[in-house]
Amino acid sequence: MKYILRYLFILSLGFITTNISSKEKAVYELHSKDELLFLGEDSRAQDAKEKWNLDELEEFAVTSNPLYLREKQNIGMARGDVITASLYYNPIVNMQQQFMGASSKAATGLPETSFIYNQPFDMSGVIPQREKVAKQEFLATIASFRDFDRLFRLRLRQNFWTYLYVTEQINYQQEFLENYQDLLDLTKLRAEKGDISFLEYDRLALERVQIEREYRNARILRAQVVKNLRVLIGISDINSPLSIKGRLEFISTKDFGIDLNDFDIEERPDLVALKIRQQRERMNIELKKREVIPPLTLGVEFLNKGNENVTGIYAATPLPIFDRKQGEILKSEESYKKLGFDVDAKRNEILSEISAAIKELQARESQLLDYQKMGLLDKNKEVQEKSRLAYIRGASNLVTFLEAEKNYLSVLRSYYEIIYLYYNALESYKASIGKMDNSEL
Repeated sequence: MKYILRYLFILSLGFITTNISSKEKAVYELHSKDELLFLGEDSRAQDAKEKWNLDELEEFAVTSNPLYLREKQNIGMARGDVITASLYYNPIVNMQQQFMGASSKAATGLPETSFIYNQPFDMSGVIPQREKVAKQEFLATIASFRDFDRLFRLRLRQNFWTYLYVTEQINYQQEFLENYQDLLDLTKLRAEKGDISFLEYDRLALERVQIEREYRNARILRAQVVKNLRVLIGISDINSPLSIKGRLEFISTKDFGIDLNDFDIEERPDLVALKIRQQRERMNIELKKREVIPPLTLGVEFLNKGNENVTGIYAATPLPIFDRKQGEILKSEESYKKLGFDVDAKRNEILSEISAAIKELQARESQLLDYQKMGLLDKNKEVQEKSRLAYIRGASNLVTFLEAEKNYLSVLRSYYEIIYLYYNALESYKASIGKMDNSEL
C-alpha cells in the first residue's frame, strides 16, 4: 500500500519531493527507538528467534513453572499418606533389670531380669478401612490437581489469544501509521501548491497523533501480556525475547470437530474431587465406628530372679465405656451431609457455567459466520482503498477521507475483537466441561 500511494503520487503530481523537515524525521526515528527500548523487544531480533505456538507453550509451562510443579507435589504427599495409613502397629519391646531392694536399709537381694514383648492386633479392621480412606483422599488430590491444571491452561490460553489479538492491532495500526505519513507528505505538498488549505494538513497530522497513541498503547499492552506469559511458562530470563507464532484467524467449531451438546458434567475435575471426598467421608464414618473397638495387645513375658525363671503371656485392651468416638462419628456424618450439598451446588454451578459458555460461543460464532459470508474485510478494504485514491486524486475532501479511514479502523478493531472473544469463549467452554484438549471433545 505504501508503494502504491507513492506511485499514484508520482502520476498525479509528476515529481516527488521530501518536504519533511529534518527535525520531524529525527523525532520519528527517536520515537521508534524509544519504543523498542521501553518494551524491551526488537522485532528483527525476535524474527531470528524460535517462535512458540500454543502447544509448545503449554508443554514448556507444565514442566518449568514452579507454581505448577508445587501444586503437583500434593499428589506425592497424598501418596505418602496412603503408605502411612496402610502400615500395621509396631511391636513393643520392654527390658528391665532390678538390683536394689525396696528400701534404703534393705539388702540388695537377688537381681531380677525381665523381658516383655507386646504386639497390638487390629480386631475391627481399622487399618484396612483407614487405608481405603487415604486412597480416596489420594484420588481426590489427583482430581484437584486436574482442576488446577484446567484453570492453569485456561489462563495460559487466554493470554495467548490476547497476545495474538494485540499483535493484530499493532500490525494494522503500524500500516496506517506508514500510510498516514505518506498522506501527510502529499497533503503538505498540495497545501504548498495552493490546491488545499494548510488546515487540512494540520487536521491530518492530529489524526495521525491519535492513531500513533493507540499504536503505542497496543505495544505496551502486548509487553504486559508477554510478562504474564513469562510468569505462566516459567521463563526467568527477562533478556530472552519471547515471540509467539500464530494468527488470529476464525475457525468454526465444526472445523474443530466440537459438538456443543456432547458433554458430561460428571467428568469435571472439581466435581469429581467433591464426589470422591464425599465417598471418603462416608468411609470415614465407618472408620470412626470401627475405632470404637480398641486394638487388643498380646504380650509375652520372661522373668528371671536368681534360680527362678518364669515365662507367661497376657492380653490387654482399653474398655470403651466412656469414650466411644461419639463426637468424631457425629462430625463425620455431618461432614458427609455437607459435602452432599456441596456436590449438588457444584453440579448446578457447572450446568449454569456450561450453558452461559455455549450461548456466548454460539453468538460469537454466528456473528463471525455472517461476516465471513458477506466478506466483511474485503468489502471494508475496498471502500477504504477507493476513498484513499479519491482523496489522492483530489476527487474527495479530507473529511470524507478521514471518515472512511476511521470506519476501516473501527471495522478491523471490531472484527479482531470478536475473533478474540470467540476464542476466549471457546476456551471457556472447554474449561467448563473439563476437557481442554480437542482430542477429548
